[in-house]
Amino acid sequence: MNTTITPHKNVNRDVTLLPVSADQHLVISCDSCGGVGNKEKDLVKVPPEITGYYTCRVATMEILAVGARPEVVIDTLAVEWDPTGKQIYHGIQRFLEESGLNISAINGSTEENFPMVQTAIGITVIGRVFKKDLRLNRSRAGDELWMLGLPKVGHEILHPYDPEVASISSIQALLQDPGITGMIPVGSKGVGYEASLLAAESQLKIEWVPDLPVSMDKSAGPSTCVVLSLDSKILPEWREKLASETFLKLGTLKGVSP
Repeated sequence: MNTTITPHKNVNRDVTLLPVSADQHLVISCDSCGGVGNKEKDLVKVPPEITGYYTCRVATMEILAVGARPEVVIDTLAVEWDPTGKQIYHGIQRFLEESGLNISAINGSTEENFPMVQTAIGITVIGRVFKKDLRLNRSRAGDELWMLGLPKVGHEILHPYDPEVASISSIQALLQDPGITGMIPVGSKGVGYEASLLAAESQLKIEWVPDLPVSMDKSAGPSTCVVLSLDSKILPEWREKLASETFLKLGTLKGVSP
C-alpha cells in the first residue's frame, strides 16, 4: 500500500515532492507487492519477472504523471537473490528498457538470512522536475475526462501482454501533448477515487457520463489504467492513435459553484 504525503494544498497523490533548489523538486514514489510470484505461499502465481515489471511500472508511472524524469530505482526484495531476486530484477530492467528511460542508478537489497516462502518486494523511484514543468492543478473547466486501459487485478491480467492494460508507450506519448491537462494512475482505490482526486486538484467537479460500462470502485491493481483530462480539440487525433487500446470517456470537468 502506498503512503500518501501531501506536498501542496488539495493534492493527495502517491508521491512526495521535496524542493532542492529555487526551481526544482525531487519527486519520490514507491509501490509494494506481496504474494504475487512463484513461491509456495504466493496467492497469484506468475513468474517473478512479471512481479518486478509491474511493481516498477506503478512507481514509475506516478513519477511520469506529475511531469518528472525518473533517475533512480531502488528495489527492496524480501526474497533471495538467486533465483527469485535475479528474476525480479530482470523484470525491472525489461520495463525500463521498454519505456526507454535512461535510469542513472539501480540499487537494492535482498533477504539472504532466511528461506522465504512468499514473494514480497518494494520499489522506490526517485525523479526530478523543474517547477515550471510540474503537472499538477492544470485541469480546466470544460476539459473532458477519459480513461486509458481497464481496471484489472491479479489473475485478470493476461501475461506476457494484455491489450486491455494501458501501454507505457501511449502514456508517455500522451504526456508530451500540452492538450493533456492532467493524468493520474489508478490503483486499488478505483477509477472513481482517482478521477475525483484529479478534479479536486483544480477545484473542479465531474459531470459523469451516465451508465458507464466499468465499475468506479474496482481495483486497477498495478495501475492497469490511467485517468486523464484533456482539451476536447485534441480528441479526434488521440481517438485515432489509441484505436487499438481501451479509451473510454468518463465525463466532463465543471467549475465548482461558490
